[in-house]
Amino acid sequence: MHPFERLLSILEKENKSLPAIETISSSLKKPFYVLVSGILSTRTRDEVTEQVCEKLFGRIKNLEDLSKIAEEELRDLIYPVGFYKTKAKTLKKLAKVLIENYGGKIPAKMEELLKLPGVGRKVANLVLTLGFGKKGLAVDTHVHRIANRWDYVDTETPEQTEKQLKKKLPKRYWQEINNLLVVFGREICNVKPRCGICPKRVRQICPYFEKLESIAKILNKYKFEKVGKSKIPKGKGTYILKIRLRNGRKITYGRESMFFKKGFYFYVGSAFGNNVNLKYRILRHLSKEKSKHWHIDYLLDFGKIDEIFISMEKVECKVAKDLSKKLDPIPKFGSSDCSCFSHLFFLKP
Repeated sequence: MHPFERLLSILEKENKSLPAIETISSSLKKPFYVLVSGILSTRTRDEVTEQVCEKLFGRIKNLEDLSKIAEEELRDLIYPVGFYKTKAKTLKKLAKVLIENYGGKIPAKMEELLKLPGVGRKVANLVLTLGFGKKGLAVDTHVHRIANRWDYVDTETPEQTEKQLKKKLPKRYWQEINNLLVVFGREICNVKPRCGICPKRVRQICPYFEKLESIAKILNKYKFEKVGKSKIPKGKGTYILKIRLRNGRKITYGRESMFFKKGFYFYVGSAFGNNVNLKYRILRHLSKEKSKHWHIDYLLDFGKIDEIFISMEKVECKVAKDLSKKLDPIPKFGSSDCSCFSHLFFLKP
């Protein structure tokens, strides 16, 4: 069994709560409620979705009610969900389309659901699974992020993740995965993971936690300290730049060209020349107005330096070799004057 499936099994026993849409659908059990709550839930916290849906469904019982309610009143009812004004317009359009094109019924096919205003693959899958009891696999940002962090898929978008999961994930997890990973992703494994409160049984086999721990050990081993951009020392030493690339893109550097995935990149450099110190070298990296001499200059055109780590020891190649054991090295990047395979390493977001 892949560690991903083992981790899902652990979460089945650890999880004590359900996502908002699951809670709503379990009590109301109608495709209409799943569809509306699914649209409202996008870019909205679960607790807000539950509160708003309780208020809304006290006033709106069916498609006919939705078609008759004034848009202004609907806006007031669904506030404070994210983009509530836009969603009010979307829900009014949804009612019109369903009545005029579908005879007032919610379609039970993916291709038809995707034609509806405000409906993407996640909401469509939720309607199929929770509203109609069909087999489906809903993938939101939490499922996408964690499936990648746990090395089960290697994808750039939730849509790509859904396709890969359908190929390899046992069907018994298809509906359950959304329940498990939405709650886990919201409370623990968020954009900034809260590993300190993660269940010990999960941490013990989590590949992402292992990578984060390895990075921390390397920083400690070579006496690195985190410094602010305004407190970079003038002395000589080794540095690591943690660079965030928010969107994957093709980048040409030197004679090489490759696609860089969105995520974090750790660049290892040093400043031991007679006239070059750490402050000079790193401020040059931070500058937006510089001529391009090194591979890293091209990546920094698109990525942002999130953190800077400094060691006063001459350990550039040692650090690079240690990082290559746990992170993905970018071939021939920044290693032209040494025997290292790379000085740039990738970590999924």
